[in-house]
Amino acid sequence: MKRKVYCDYLRVIATLAVIVLHVSSTSWRRTDVNGMEWQALNLYDSVVRWAVPVFVMISGSLFLNREISVKKIYCKYILRIVIAFFVWSVFYALTSPEYYADGILNGVMMHSDLIVSGHFHMWFLLMLIGIYMCIPFYKKIVSENFLMKYFLVLSFVFTILIPWGIKLIFDYAVGTHEQLTKLVEVANSNVTTMGMYTVMGYSFYFVLGYYLDSVELSKKHRVMIYILGAIGFVFTIVVNLDLALKTQQPCDRYYNYFDVNILLEAVCVHTLIKYQKYKNEKINSFILIISGFSFGGYLIHAFFIEKFSLYLGFSTLSFNTLASVPVVSGVVIICAMLVSAVLNNIPIIKKYCV
Repeated sequence: MKRKVYCDYLRVIATLAVIVLHVSSTSWRRTDVNGMEWQALNLYDSVVRWAVPVFVMISGSLFLNREISVKKIYCKYILRIVIAFFVWSVFYALTSPEYYADGILNGVMMHSDLIVSGHFHMWFLLMLIGIYMCIPFYKKIVSENFLMKYFLVLSFVFTILIPWGIKLIFDYAVGTHEQLTKLVEVANSNVTTMGMYTVMGYSFYFVLGYYLDSVELSKKHRVMIYILGAIGFVFTIVVNLDLALKTQQPCDRYYNYFDVNILLEAVCVHTLIKYQKYKNEKINSFILIISGFSFGGYLIHAFFIEKFSLYLGFSTLSFNTLASVPVVSGVVIICAMLVSAVLNNIPIIKKYCV
């Protein structure tokens, strides 16, 4: 299969976006929503929320475009993620302050849950395992054009559109109207009772990644996607800020990866990167190398965010938030990629852990 150069660029950009997201969220809940600090954090958080959906879309475009046996899925890809999950879970458990406070032996026993559950950002690995297990089903879905589109429509409606619409109604239409509240709650309950679990979850983005990779969008359609993407970005920033000011509490109601506004962001970024001209082979080669470090960078970046804040007092609240988020993110990105580069030069670790 010919290498998809744009996927390398997407993977690098999405890795950077995830790090910005986690940096901006560290002080997000303990900052006054009326101040510029929280509003700056909301701005940064809002404009990188597309990162996780794009990661899943990249996987969909790569895995569903080739033949791959069930044995290879389990023995190569799932095995690698399982090993990486437990190795890094042990790493984060052993480097947590609670571990040392309780002593080595007690720390192992008392914080074994950290090893089983993984660090906060490692939920992504568990989700990937589930996605990979279902690849044979997704292959059947994308093998027929009508079936693929039917799946995407159903998945969009039940995974994204209906839950998002219900949230909007509750936040902006219901108000104190008791009868309308009951009607919406009943409608929501009925949808839940339908149990459309087959078409729900990250499988939507996995199949969507394949679909967007396989179709050639006209310039007119791309412009429409960019306009809708811009609307998605503005919506995420403004609506979360509006609700935060109304409730006087930090608001993440519309940060969800299954909100329409985040979907618009993800499709916009995916399309923008896919349709660029990648003619500079030196840059392409450099991005390919950095792309190879992205998984390890993702796994280690949370360590640097936490330790910089805990031991050096270097965080988004160290100085002006508009500047601190990109500065802290930049330092974390450099450290994470350097460590990943070193680990990627150790054969066994490269094969199973990064």
